[in-house]
Amino acid sequence: MYVSKKIPEHEREKTSTGLDRRVGTPPKQDRPPSPAKFEADMEDFEKLVEFAKKTIEDIAERYKNEATGDAKIIKTEDIVMDIRVRWKCIIPTCFGYGSSPHCPPNSPTYEEMKEIVSQYKYAIMVKYSPRVRTMVMPRYGVEGIQVANEVGELVSMVEAEAGYLGYYLAMGFKGGPCGFCGILNPEYIADFMLGKDIPRCAVLEGKMCNHYLKARPALEACSVDVFATAKKIGWESPYIIMPEHPKESVPFVSWHGIVLLV
Repeated sequence: MYVSKKIPEHEREKTSTGLDRRVGTPPKQDRPPSPAKFEADMEDFEKLVEFAKKTIEDIAERYKNEATGDAKIIKTEDIVMDIRVRWKCIIPTCFGYGSSPHCPPNSPTYEEMKEIVSQYKYAIMVKYSPRVRTMVMPRYGVEGIQVANEVGELVSMVEAEAGYLGYYLAMGFKGGPCGFCGILNPEYIADFMLGKDIPRCAVLEGKMCNHYLKARPALEACSVDVFATAKKIGWESPYIIMPEHPKESVPFVSWHGIVLLV
């Protein structure tokens, strides 16, 4: 008869799928589980807005980024979709094109995103406004991607909190390409610009995502017109920042994220 035995960690045969990695899990919280919710609850939404605002402060403090922000519950009918936005990832070709599953040609298409959004009535939109100097050249190449990662972390945490409240189909999207690993990782991007060989995104190599709890699709990659959406819900319209703009001429910078709720 076969008797299984526990194999010591150091003797285990490692797989090539990345499953041997030890991925951190969220800390346990002493609160009861919430029943699944299928309708909007405005009290929940108020809690979620406060959670998002607190998370913005926490992330800014943790990354020593003098960022401010805001959060607002919106109706999904106010999310502006425009197929031209996705095409602006292609013409001219963005540096994030093809770099991860969260940018074109791998991200959800206009048609897919439109279908996804149509299944929800409410969402929460977040705004993250970092220091202007990180968003203009020459610092944008590295520091801008770091901010995009901070927005990804913010969105994923708001999405998780919505799940804890019972909105089990909450789904998050954020602005900017994914830079948690691969060629756009802030640690690698300078070498990438110099033409050096950089490790690709694990997912593009058929492996498990290294940052699946944080990585989310880019809003613009999914054809969401973030500028028009922000304007429509009453936030000041973002400015179009070009490489030649000095930081003194830029009033503010805003990155956005959206979590579809119910």
